[in-house]
Amino acid sequence: MPSITDKISKAQFDQAYNHHLPNGWIKFAFKYFSQSTEMKDLSVKRTVVGILLGLFGLGFLATVIGLPKVLVGIPTIAYCIILATLVLYLFSAAFANNWRIRKIRKELGINKYEYDALVSAYYE
Repeated sequence: MPSITDKISKAQFDQAYNHHLPNGWIKFAFKYFSQSTEMKDLSVKRTVVGILLGLFGLGFLATVIGLPKVLVGIPTIAYCIILATLVLYLFSAAFANNWRIRKIRKELGINKYEYDALVSAYYE
């Protein structure tokens, strides 16, 4: 049985990939918030995590100390808004990237496993 690399050349794969390049929305999310983020790009991720941890800590401390609910609510609401925004952004970037990969697969006439095999063969 012939392998997928016999069926689709690197040039064909590159042509399909270049028709559906990732947009800035996807690039930013994967550059700064993926597990494979490079050390030089960790500043954004660390800043967001630091802000979230700081707000969580303030809300927790305000609750433990027994401050009025208004003072507890300020960091808690800020934390919720930032976290919800981040989660929605990352979810939408992942969805957009999957949509882009689906278009590439459709253009090449392959399934997900064949796409993964081509990426592994040509780029890893």
